[in-house]
Amino acid sequence: MKKNNLITKLTGKVTCVTGASGYIGKVIAETLCQLDSNLILVDINSKNLNKLKLDLSKRYHVQIDTLCMDLTKKNNIHKLKSFIMTKYKHLHILINSLGFVGSNKLKGWSVDYDKQTEHGWNKAIEVNLTSVFFLIQSLHKIMKKTKNASIINISSIYGSHAPDYDIYSNTNIKNPAGYAISKAGLNHLTKWLAVTLSPEIRVNTISPGGIFRKQDPVFVKKYIKKTPLNRMGTESDIVGAIILLSTDMSLYITGQNIVVDGGWTLK
Repeated sequence: MKKNNLITKLTGKVTCVTGASGYIGKVIAETLCQLDSNLILVDINSKNLNKLKLDLSKRYHVQIDTLCMDLTKKNNIHKLKSFIMTKYKHLHILINSLGFVGSNKLKGWSVDYDKQTEHGWNKAIEVNLTSVFFLIQSLHKIMKKTKNASIINISSIYGSHAPDYDIYSNTNIKNPAGYAISKAGLNHLTKWLAVTLSPEIRVNTISPGGIFRKQDPVFVKKYIKKTPLNRMGTESDIVGAIILLSTDMSLYITGQNIVVDGGWTLK
């Protein structure tokens, strides 16, 4: 039997994380620091991005660069590519954690189906799907020059499963169509890219289930009841999948959607 020399460290490699200062993005960034990867952290929120860099720099000895930019603007995608080419000349891992989840303040978003607007729909598609497509289109040639390159897209259980409206009843939480459809598109984009960019680049998706963020107790109770592991998720629950897909542990895995949901989608 051939000796198995799995490499679980990313020393000397360069990883770009988009949406880096978000709830999940921050956990991803720290995980990569623990794996000893150099980081390019991208987010639209400069304050949170700088705070993240300061925190990580105090605890880890890796190179951390931050770029505050809106990746729905193609000129910013070009700027990011130029930065990578100028400073590093290569990119080993790209993790797309950016995502539009909207808010109660966005008109026509967190509302019933009949009141959902074109603006919210378009924004979700633009951020969650279109920007990812064109970012990868811009960076894939750089990544193909490296060994065992990996792209990881962060999706959602709602990219593959329809909502269970029972858990939303008697709460003010809604399930916008634009979010679910954009994530469904991202799931299929992962499959399409896995074929298109092979064999140099592996492309996979991680789909977290519901993450506990102090939601309405009614919602939380109903959600947990439908989850075999009897709890909502936390951001740290995706760490294992990140390590798997970003390291040589997944050299023969591509085009897959790893669902991290405590079994919610089984019911």
